[in-house]
Amino acid sequence: MTTTRRLLLGSAAAVLAAPAIAQPRRFVIMGHAVHQRAVTGATGGDSSAEWRASTGMQTEWLTFGVEAVHERVYREAALAEGGVDVAFLLDRYTGPHVAPLFEDLTPFMAAEPLEMPDEIPAGMYASHNFRGRQTGIPYRHATHGFFFNRALMRERGVTAVPTTYDEIIQAADKLTFTRSDGTRVAGFVNSMDDPSGTMDLIRAHGGDFITQDYRFVADQEPAVRSVALLRDWFRRGVLPRNVMTFKTEEVITAMQQGRAAMTTQPFGRFVNYNDPRQSRFAGEIDVIPIPMAAAVGPPGALAPAKTSVWAMAIPKNARDKRLSWSFIREVSSRASTIRAAVNGNGPVRASAYDDPKVQEMAPFLTTEKRVLPYARLTVPGFEGAGRSMDIFMEEIQRAMLGQVEPLAAMRTAKQRIEPLLPS
Repeated sequence: MTTTRRLLLGSAAAVLAAPAIAQPRRFVIMGHAVHQRAVTGATGGDSSAEWRASTGMQTEWLTFGVEAVHERVYREAALAEGGVDVAFLLDRYTGPHVAPLFEDLTPFMAAEPLEMPDEIPAGMYASHNFRGRQTGIPYRHATHGFFFNRALMRERGVTAVPTTYDEIIQAADKLTFTRSDGTRVAGFVNSMDDPSGTMDLIRAHGGDFITQDYRFVADQEPAVRSVALLRDWFRRGVLPRNVMTFKTEEVITAMQQGRAAMTTQPFGRFVNYNDPRQSRFAGEIDVIPIPMAAAVGPPGALAPAKTSVWAMAIPKNARDKRLSWSFIREVSSRASTIRAAVNGNGPVRASAYDDPKVQEMAPFLTTEKRVLPYARLTVPGFEGAGRSMDIFMEEIQRAMLGQVEPLAAMRTAKQRIEPLLPS
């Protein structure tokens, strides 16, 4: 046997005899790409870095579109043995029908509490609490404010910022006009693919759609009156002529181009509306809390703005639930919430709004902080939530088109939606 061959054989034997190097177990997180950016982004810093170092875990992010996230999470959580350690869930896709697939986090919170848990608003916790089961810890929210174009207001002599919804209605009339360059301006614009913007209007008038205890109440006078206002706005051109096809993207574009003067959208849109690379009115579009109608509250009273809440959950079939909880505690801390806010997240803790870095990045957050205690979900989570919202908007559009009176539309919506509500 040659010397070279003996050396090669000896080397191979040594490799075979050497103990295998233990590979860190993957810690799998399933959610949307915005969650990964919020947790690991470079601007604010990686909230999970210290946790990974202390546990020896390697995180693996599985990110999908909003609907696909939930389809995959629920399919994975239903298996006898799962491969997801933490999942991000959006309120409208949860409910009593899927709550049993996830751990009740109340015992975890009692044994190893979150840092200052009461700093997270009770309403955000409630968005993921079903029949006493706390299935998620709030991480991200998108809450609506009232946006208006100051340049167009000056052009039309609207000198005062509205302090009641009645004043918004008056301003919408004045701000419906054709500019000297031929641009037709709608006084108000609303997305019509879901009820979020419509609910701002209804709640500003003291109404609602589906209550937290799953009662349909949009056939009551405040909601019916609000639908009648939408019909009137549509008939008179206060809303864009093609508003029936408007989704969020169309609302953003209309505001950026000055084809609409006012709207209600998430506070974070302030960045889009005032970005000189995207908007013709950068620096001119402002945001305040949505005011109540004068008949419901005094000037300055805040309407229950629409919000949506993403929360972190632990599947029942997760491999190491205490490890999963330790991750949730880490990225829910006050310091991590600030990092995530700088990375572009909607912070669920009030203290994050007071941080100098956050205030520098997004001055509008001072206003958003005032709104959070009053914010509400569009609907509480349940299995038929998506279908119920589709039906609601179908009937509202029928009323706006004059095919049926607003009260009749809401009564039809009630007949179609009530069978979908949890008993």
